[in-house]
Amino acid sequence: MAEVTIYTDGAARGNPNGPGGYGALLRYKDDSGKVFEREYSAGYAVTTNNRMELMAAIVALEKLRVACRVTLYSDSKYLTDAYNEGWIYYWKEHGYRNKSGDPVKNAELWARLCEQTDRHEVTFVWIKGHAGHPENERCDELATSAADGESLLLDDGGDLRTEIPAPKDAVSGEKKTAGAGAEPLLPVVDEGLLAQALEGKLSTQKLETLLLQLQNRIDTEIEISEKLEEILEQE
Repeated sequence: MAEVTIYTDGAARGNPNGPGGYGALLRYKDDSGKVFEREYSAGYAVTTNNRMELMAAIVALEKLRVACRVTLYSDSKYLTDAYNEGWIYYWKEHGYRNKSGDPVKNAELWARLCEQTDRHEVTFVWIKGHAGHPENERCDELATSAADGESLLLDDGGDLRTEIPAPKDAVSGEKKTAGAGAEPLLPVVDEGLLAQALEGKLSTQKLETLLLQLQNRIDTEIEISEKLEEILEQE
């Protein structure tokens, strides 16, 4: 069985209501030692970071024509923990529903990804984002460039098997920057849910939603902090 290394990343501007994109890098070394690499990316008009993280892994695995032994590196714990902590196996066995019986968020994409992880032998490895990892930085560049591109696709909330151009009214004519009317730089956390969680009043599904919101915000805060530190070091 051929061994392949994959690096993936997803990006979203103004997560969860802005444009986003995914980037993936595939690397394979043949028996003679020759290395082959392929890169894939696409952007969507209105999407979320988590959906783009899933799409990066999905597309990369789907590009492999035969079953392979894959090591997939991602800076998304949303993706890697689902497999490494075993959540995905419960979801799949129960029709992509959580322990409360509620549908798992992004269920169609998880189901599409499971088609590939059933076909290949995949090991998911988490790596810290924006930490100088060359392949991760390249995937981030692919993802953000796709998100900032002009030919964006429609994310209808399904499994995204069909690439549909986004309607023109769904694509902003100019990218917003911080200021009045701009998308928030930090992902929003539902403070109402947070208050209920601290009082022990949330269902398992809503608690999982809140935890994902908090993780997205933490990841973004870390990313912004690292970028600001880089700027300070340059001055």
